[in-house]
Amino acid sequence: MRLFLVIGLLFLPWVSQAQEDSVHIVCRPQSISTLGVRDLLSMYRQRDTLQSHGASGPMQLQINGREVIATDSISKLYLASLDADYPALDSLWSSYLQPEIQAFSAQKDSLMLHLRSKGWSARYIQAIRNLKRQQQLNAMGRSQVLLSFHNFNLAADVGLYSRGRYLRRSARYSQMGQAAKALGLFWGGDFVGFPDPGHVQRLVNSAALVKQYPLLAFEFEKYRDHYARIYAAGRPENVQDTRELLVTLNTLKLGQICACQFALIPPQNNLFSELAYVLADTQAGWVYVQPRGSNGYYYALGRWEFVAKK
Repeated sequence: MRLFLVIGLLFLPWVSQAQEDSVHIVCRPQSISTLGVRDLLSMYRQRDTLQSHGASGPMQLQINGREVIATDSISKLYLASLDADYPALDSLWSSYLQPEIQAFSAQKDSLMLHLRSKGWSARYIQAIRNLKRQQQLNAMGRSQVLLSFHNFNLAADVGLYSRGRYLRRSARYSQMGQAAKALGLFWGGDFVGFPDPGHVQRLVNSAALVKQYPLLAFEFEKYRDHYARIYAAGRPENVQDTRELLVTLNTLKLGQICACQFALIPPQNNLFSELAYVLADTQAGWVYVQPRGSNGYYYALGRWEFVAKK
């Protein structure tokens, strides 16, 4: 009997974990005693997904009626990201990503030396790409990602030429891809559903980037609704990277403070201002989030939990 009890106790955590749906996460109302500036900024990003990429502009932050300001380096990075229509992510996160950027630069140099040693005419036609251009390419159907490795200076597009003319299609791109992979790079020709034979990048996918550099989750959260729609509409074999990214983002958020799903009846008159606001009252259990020049709403404070599988 004791043996069965021990086995059951060992098996119980596995069963509990198996019943969680790590792709979906929910904000459960809970009593929150303390929170900080980073929590306020994360809730602003959560509740203002910035589909139009509008900047927050000046932001007022309050906890229990007292104004708070960003003093730590991470909160300042978050604020800088929120404060611009199209933040320059390559420069904003350059110090944080310096080891990867340096390694990628060395790999790019090695790849170009290899291609030219074969007598090929080649050059990098694009490396760093700003967010505005990324959204334009997405709208034109020339990209399927709203946030790219290019935006962090961790991807590059190789152009091959023959007699001075750019080769849009050539068997040489496959050879280039194999050479890139031999150097430890990841080749866009292997992308499922949207192959990009001229593209090389430092890491295999966005989930790998966020796992290694978890602060970048703040940037990817901006597009969470987009990723969720792709995952819901796609075939499992075509959305594996999207699923992995959602699971990674969810795992990082687990237990963190959040603004729960449904807006509350206002406990006081709504503010209206051109400023952005995040005001939290831990005793009353609510947070007020107002994007710049828009309506604000009250939400119950809570923490993120995985959704139970149906």
